[in-house]
Amino acid sequence: MLWVNMIMDSLASLALATELPTKELLDRMPYGRRRPVISKVMQANIIGHSLYQIGVLLWLLFAPQTIPFLDPPITHDPTQGSVHWSVFFNVFVLLQLFNEFNSRRLPTIEKL
Repeated sequence: MLWVNMIMDSLASLALATELPTKELLDRMPYGRRRPVISKVMQANIIGHSLYQIGVLLWLLFAPQTIPFLDPPITHDPTQGSVHWSVFFNVFVLLQLFNEFNSRRLPTIEKL
């Protein structure tokens, strides 16, 4: 769990820290109190990427022998799970990295 926590926190903080402030961001007025924290665009991105990530990870968890580029295929054997869980964890890390880069600049509602 420590690795998952480090990946989630470290990469997210790096993504936020490397974003340069723009003039329009510094000049805009604060949002009102009644405005939602999570916009419609954020909701669509959260739901979409969650479904994508759950689908890929469930596929890797329950049907690892169907991965096309691995030879020999990984078998789902609870007693011999080191390769299976290594691939699962690495794919999880890459999905998180993919999500963090894609979430840096959200499109407007018109572009969805």
